[in-house]
Amino acid sequence: MKKIGYIFFAVIFNLCRILPIQKWKIVLFNGHNHGLNGNLLEIQQALERKQDKFHFFFFAKKDMFSGGAAGKIRGAFRFFIVLPYHMATAAYIFLNDNFLPLGYCFPSHRTKIVQLWHGSGAFKKFGLSTEGNEKVRHQVIRANSRITHLFVTSKQVVPYYQEAFAIPESRIFADGIPVTDIYFNEEKKEKARERFYKKYPELEGKKILLYTPTFRRSPQENAELPGHFPVQKIHEILGESWVILIKMHPKYPVDHITENSFCYNMTNYSQVTDLYFVTDLLVTDYSSTIVEYALLDKPIVLYAYDLKKYDRGFYRDYEATVPGPVAHNEEEFLEILAKDTKEIQKRQTFAKLQYDYIDSLSTQRILSVLGL
Repeated sequence: MKKIGYIFFAVIFNLCRILPIQKWKIVLFNGHNHGLNGNLLEIQQALERKQDKFHFFFFAKKDMFSGGAAGKIRGAFRFFIVLPYHMATAAYIFLNDNFLPLGYCFPSHRTKIVQLWHGSGAFKKFGLSTEGNEKVRHQVIRANSRITHLFVTSKQVVPYYQEAFAIPESRIFADGIPVTDIYFNEEKKEKARERFYKKYPELEGKKILLYTPTFRRSPQENAELPGHFPVQKIHEILGESWVILIKMHPKYPVDHITENSFCYNMTNYSQVTDLYFVTDLLVTDYSSTIVEYALLDKPIVLYAYDLKKYDRGFYRDYEATVPGPVAHNEEEFLEILAKDTKEIQKRQTFAKLQYDYIDSLSTQRILSVLGL
């Protein structure tokens, strides 16, 4: 059924190819989450600062089909008619996730299709590195063959992106990704903090522990995640000056997360970077959130209670690479918190592995490569 949709999209796209490419048209397609944010937002803002000739057309797949039956009809029209028209006539298409309909499209050689993947660096295996379904692999490979530029954060991660995307090294550019520029922009960081504290004024002055577990294979495993995180015990160790924020993976939110005066459910908080900037301690397991958070050079604890059976896989040895102490069970985790264990050298080594440039110039380098 999905393939039929991809082909229909491509029919409209290929018909629109008879129209001229519009030099100043830029399509931004968010296939990962809601709204305009992250890499796509940074690119748009950077281009708007350069000049006002650009015409931007933004689409977020998750926002297209909301609003009941009428919303679904409008969404289908936008996705299958409006979007392929704009993509077929755009000079630049920016993506932040796989877009399988492209595999059946025949873009102009004048159109640059730019993949700004929603994750930084390469830690946990993703994409074709984990995809076992041959039909899906074929569709992904076909779609990714249309990508003209894939931007990554380090030469050391290029081989992993080659594997995950099945595109040649000549199309992969280790110039960084736009969203990391925010980490070196004090004005944007302060605005992010202001946004957060405007919504949660009672947390100003508190120290914050942010817990960001990654998703598991089964719904049952995902539902069990909060049960492995001993909120009350953590609170007793850290004390009244701390609060706990829990942000589950957006694909697998769960309903039974503890919520009280010292524990908040942030699963639906759209800007995860806002949370990073107010956080004093990140706790996660196998989540790629550690890659961006490492840029802040703040403490990270890895709570990997199911490491032996976690089946996603990593590009490098987990325990040797991660930017902080590893807890294999609840007892070890609570002990690390109690002793305030830090592994600063490990954290900094991890950042150097994931980033060739630790600066605010990634967007500038990307635009230079693209001739913008």
